[in-house]
Amino acid sequence: MPQLKKQIRRSQRAKAALIEANLRLVVTVARQTVKQGKTPINFQDACQEGIIGLSIACEKFDPSKGFRFSTYAVWWIRREVQKNVNQQSRSVRLPASAMKKINDIRINERLLMTTLGRKPTEEELASKTNISLKKLLFYKESARDVTSLDKGLTNKAGKGSAGGGAESNGKTLESLIKDAGPTPETIAEKEMFQTDVRRLIKTLSPREQAVIRLRFGLDDGTPKTLDFIATKFSVDKERIRKVEAKALLKLRQPYRNQSVKCYISDL
Repeated sequence: MPQLKKQIRRSQRAKAALIEANLRLVVTVARQTVKQGKTPINFQDACQEGIIGLSIACEKFDPSKGFRFSTYAVWWIRREVQKNVNQQSRSVRLPASAMKKINDIRINERLLMTTLGRKPTEEELASKTNISLKKLLFYKESARDVTSLDKGLTNKAGKGSAGGGAESNGKTLESLIKDAGPTPETIAEKEMFQTDVRRLIKTLSPREQAVIRLRFGLDDGTPKTLDFIATKFSVDKERIRKVEAKALLKLRQPYRNQSVKCYISDL
């Protein structure tokens, strides 16, 4: 057991020394990746991921194969750096299998454009990539970039400006997009109004409540005619009209409609 522990410590020291001796290789691969400029990956993050790949290469390297360690380690370093690029290049991370399919679709699309001299149809592209049309549309939809609403907007300064380059105006993409839906204040006010109307309706008699609810569609949102209500209750149409008029007269009484006066100004 002591000899085994000693051997493990020697192996760990040898691995650490091998990693430290090849850190320049990690820096070189990381710099090449960042210089491409098409990914938002940070140089420090690329170096960290490259060190992980270098550590894996140290564990799997077999000198008996006759290859140099640097030649073997470059593949693992690039693999881990590219993996990190795929994870951080999109706001919504996609699995590696999905990214591979998306890349295959893009490559085959370019090949068909070169062969046909035009943009291929979706059916032709699906046949070329050996996938169904439904999956092709799914991968194309997943490949779309997502832009954050918090992304800052920049203005390119003119030629006569002193600073030059891009200048931030403090605005975000969210400030340019108008929400067509109701505001939270409008939704809360509507819910409070509905609650107060229900309380107001409950001050009437059961028959009057039923007629008002059906007449103005308070339950399903569809107002009913006097004929429909009269048929439903098996009474005369004029009887329903009188019940409705009596109920509306009660609802206009000041001591009843105090809770809804703040919503409707003509009460």
